[in-house]
Amino acid sequence: MWRNLLACGVLLVAGAAWGKPFPLCMYGVDNPADLAVIKKAGFSCFQTYRQEPEQLAALAKQAQKVGLKAVFYPNKLFDTPYESQARRWPMLAWYLVDEPDVWRWPRSRVEQAYNRAKFSFPAHAAALVIGQGKTAIPYYDLPDVLMMDWYPVPHLPLTSFGEQVALAKQGQTALGAAKRPLWGVVQIFDWKEFKQHRPDNDRIGRFPTQAEIRFMSYHGILSGADGLFYFVFTSNGKPLPQAQPEWWARVVAVSQELARLKPVLEKGHEVFSLTVNSPLMAKTWQYKGKKYTVLLNTAQEEVPAPAAVLSARYKPLYDTQKAARLAPYAVWVLKH
Repeated sequence: MWRNLLACGVLLVAGAAWGKPFPLCMYGVDNPADLAVIKKAGFSCFQTYRQEPEQLAALAKQAQKVGLKAVFYPNKLFDTPYESQARRWPMLAWYLVDEPDVWRWPRSRVEQAYNRAKFSFPAHAAALVIGQGKTAIPYYDLPDVLMMDWYPVPHLPLTSFGEQVALAKQGQTALGAAKRPLWGVVQIFDWKEFKQHRPDNDRIGRFPTQAEIRFMSYHGILSGADGLFYFVFTSNGKPLPQAQPEWWARVVAVSQELARLKPVLEKGHEVFSLTVNSPLMAKTWQYKGKKYTVLLNTAQEEVPAPAAVLSARYKPLYDTQKAARLAPYAVWVLKH
């Protein structure tokens, strides 16, 4: 039936009105038992690459129990008994395709995948992730939600993550999709664990520091991200908390901080911010009569702190420590 609709030129579009959620999600969670760990770490949702209907049903059941939203591939659910059941699962979005720009999918193929998902699950959002902010094929207006992944540590500037988020937002705007959510995917893995571009060279990589994860997260937010995902929950095939507890602690420190700020990001109103000059960036939200400002130093060297934030009315939150100068890639979260 859905093929007939497409043949007749009927384009199925997202029907749900968007609110202003700010998802904090973990990539690559395959075991229902790990969802409680994800929830405790401050995450509100998760993604899996598993596609077996039975596995997805088990994950959905546990997600409902612990209060998480899911991001699943829909492909193996179509025309099965699980299809109607899946309409009641706690879905954040259906995952259409991973990096179609990298795999050089034509726009028409991505559009077909979107239409098929929306035919079966019209009440759910459909998302896809691109591998960089600017793509040769413009996919920006095809999904309900656009995702962008970019993993710079250690071979590219740390600021390139936020720059790629900004490019993706520009792409959405250019194609009339500026109001659709954009979710950035932050690196929490060691490139040494993955296939290298030049297999004849020594493997290059390391796990990001806590400060780097924190900077990428906030830089993404200030650059236009409406939510953040973290790639990936495993290290060499084992869950990160067991495989690399120290690395997991870095992730949790950032995710729990952002979870505390989540109400501001979701329900706060963006207001006139500090006037700062490059390399500083700032954004301010008003929430419950208070203002919350995120101030970033995007430079590799110290820069003077704005005089205004050194006053007593700007109170530091979380691990912020005010000083006369901002350290390289510093993030200050201030309440006033």
